[in-house]
Amino acid sequence: MSVTKRPPAKKTPDKAIADFIASAPDSSPVNAEKKKLMRGKREQISHTITPALLERLDKQVELSGMTRAGLINHAIGFYLDSMQNNK
Repeated sequence: MSVTKRPPAKKTPDKAIADFIASAPDSSPVNAEKKKLMRGKREQISHTITPALLERLDKQVELSGMTRAGLINHAIGFYLDSMQNNK
């Protein structure tokens, strides 16, 4: 039995990797136009939050009867309105 060389590993082309990363809803590849993922008239984004803050949010969601997204949108709008009124 003879020893043979291992065949070279198939490499994923750089373009395939870039396309995969660019397909994420909130990706922002360097030197590329930003893609928007729309849900109806709304743009989908991604956001991270601490577990403690998420727990507080979920308690308020339960009390208010709103959805997480609804409460977050309301809070952002309220904050932005209050900042505008303080100018």
